[in-house]
Amino acid sequence: MALTAPFPDAARMTRTDVLHDAEATKRIIRRRPTQTQGQALEKLGRAIEYLMDSRMALIDEPSTKADAEALEILMRLNRCVFSECEEIVPVGRRLKAWVLAKVHAH
Repeated sequence: MALTAPFPDAARMTRTDVLHDAEATKRIIRRRPTQTQGQALEKLGRAIEYLMDSRMALIDEPSTKADAEALEILMRLNRCVFSECEEIVPVGRRLKAWVLAKVHAH
């Protein structure tokens, strides 16, 4: 059994895919990745770090537009994978949502 997940299409991703609402950008979001998502995040992080390091420190040349685009794509994919991980909702927030649902139901 293969543990592969579909890789998001970078050409169709937008900033709103990650930033759904203003409230989400103000609070810390903790997520629990699956093993596959964790591996993808680790590999994307290493690729981002390698690209940045190779341009900034290893090669004594100015960054090109292609470098910037590649870095942007990798970072966007990283955020997309992260946003697809299961969110860890604190007990207090779950309790508050439950209470509000009960109050509004009556």
